[in-house]
Amino acid sequence: MQDRGAGPPEHPWEPLTLEEVKQLLAPVAAPWWIAGGRALDMFVGHETRKHADIEVAALRRDQQLFREALAKWDLRIADGGEFIPWKRGETLGPEHHEVWGRETAQGPWRLELLFEESEGTRWAYRRNARIGLNVADLGCRDASGVQFIRPEVGILYKSRTPRPVDDEDFEQVLPLLDVAQKGWLVGALYTIDPTHGWIERLK
Repeated sequence: MQDRGAGPPEHPWEPLTLEEVKQLLAPVAAPWWIAGGRALDMFVGHETRKHADIEVAALRRDQQLFREALAKWDLRIADGGEFIPWKRGETLGPEHHEVWGRETAQGPWRLELLFEESEGTRWAYRRNARIGLNVADLGCRDASGVQFIRPEVGILYKSRTPRPVDDEDFEQVLPLLDVAQKGWLVGALYTIDPTHGWIERLK
């Protein structure tokens, strides 16, 4: 769950606001969470940097509910730099987890959907299914009731090949993590890479 920056040059980003996302997805009878850098800002309690896009995580099993809620939108599957139209009724497999959306085919990108893996009540980390959480514990809520991805999960997604901005996000969040959050993240990072540089910082 990383900020992707601007889209193709001919189609810049003009991301929805949190309130607009809340209104847009209010009819969806399935959980969703603000993700990426904005979710970390929601945890910190203020904007730590500008964000070029806005990401929303949802469970893959609920994908058709989101496709129908955005039936009039131009939705594209992000696939190795290509943007493939996501047709209504088409089911996306695990090889596709990222969808960009805009109101019209000529308009700016407004929203990014990220599909998360799950089985029953368990969420599974897309890059290593041994790492997981109860779906009910995947998010936190802000004062207005909007759910956002837990900071330890957001940091985990940023850990694979950290860019300077990811290191900055880690440093912003680190002092605010409680013992349980740090412990979960240490265990997850150790499962993936026991030599990861963030592990010592978390201890």
